Amino acid sequence: MTDTSRITPVFVRFSTVFGSRPDSVKDIREFAVKLERTTSEKTRSISDLSFELDHCDDPVVYTRVVDRLCDIGLELAKAVVDKAGAPTPTKQGQPNHGQKGASLTQTYFQTKEFTIATRRVAIFIANGYDAAMHVFTTLKAAKAILFTIGPKRQPVFAQGESKDTSKSVQPDHHFEGMRSTMFDSIFVPGGSHINTLKKNGRVAHWVREAFGHLKAIGAPGEGVELVKMVCGIEDMEFSSAGSYDVLDSYAIFTVGATKVESCRESPKMMKGGKDFIEAYTFNISQHRNCQREEDRLAEMVAL
Repeated sequence: MTDTSRITPVFVRFSTVFGSRPDSVKDIREFAVKLERTTSEKTRSISDLSFELDHCDDPVVYTRVVDRLCDIGLELAKAVVDKAGAPTPTKQGQPNHGQKGASLTQTYFQTKEFTIATRRVAIFIANGYDAAMHVFTTLKAAKAILFTIGPKRQPVFAQGESKDTSKSVQPDHHFEGMRSTMFDSIFVPGGSHINTLKKNGRVAHWVREAFGHLKAIGAPGEGVELVKMVCGIEDMEFSSAGSYDVLDSYAIFTVGATKVESCRESPKMMKGGKDFIEAYTFNISQHRNCQREEDRLAEMVAL
C-alpha cells in the first residue's frame, strides 16, 4: 500500500439515488412501496429519513430530497417534512403504481419452528439475586447465549448465600462497560438485589434502551418493581406482587411470583402462552415487538 509505483485497479460507482435520472427514482420508489407493508416499517422509514434530513442545512439539497420523496410517495414526503421541518408538499411527483411485494417485508420470513438459538440474553445480577427460578438453565438448554451483567465485575452471591456457604458468580460485564444494544433481550431476576439496581441510573438506561429498541424483557418476582419503575407509562400493564398470573404487555413479561416447575430444560415456545418461560422465549424468538412502536409507546420512554 505504501509503494507509489504500484498500480491498483479501482471500480467506482457514483450513486444517483436522489438524482434526477428517471431510472434511479423508479428503482427507489418501487423498493419503498413494496417494502412498506406494515405500520412498523412505514414508521421506521419516516423516522430514518427525517433523522437524515434533520442534519441538512443546505436549502437546495433539502428541497431536492423532498422532491425525490414526492416521486416515491406524497404521503411519505408529507410525513418526513412534518417531522424534519419544511414546506409541506402538495403534489405527487411521478405516478405511483402502488404495487407491494410481500417478500420484501421482514414479517414475510417466518420459521416453521421457533427458536432462540444464538440469541444473546443479558441477565442482571447483584448481591441477593434470586437464582431459584433456574431460568439460566432453561435458556441455555434452548441454546441462547447468556451474559450476566452487574454493577461491577466483583463476585456476586445469590440471595441467602455467601462466600462461606457457596460459590459466587462473576458477572461477564458491568453496566458501564457494555450496552443493551449488544443483546436481543434482557432478563431481570427477582431478589433483594433489586434494591441495589433501582438506585443505579445506568441500569435504568439499559431497561429504557431495550424498551425503545422493541426487545423482549422478562422480569419475575421483585424484578417487576424495577421494570415498572422505568417503563411504567400509560397503557403498560405489570403483574402484581405475589401473583402467578403472567402478564404480557408489549413483550414485557412480568409475573409477581414464580414456580420452579415452570422452568423446564426444553421450553415450548408459544404465542400467547400462559407459562412465563414459554411466552418469554417465544417473544425472544420474534426478535422485536413491532406493536410497541406502532402504538407509539417506544417513543414515550427516554433512552
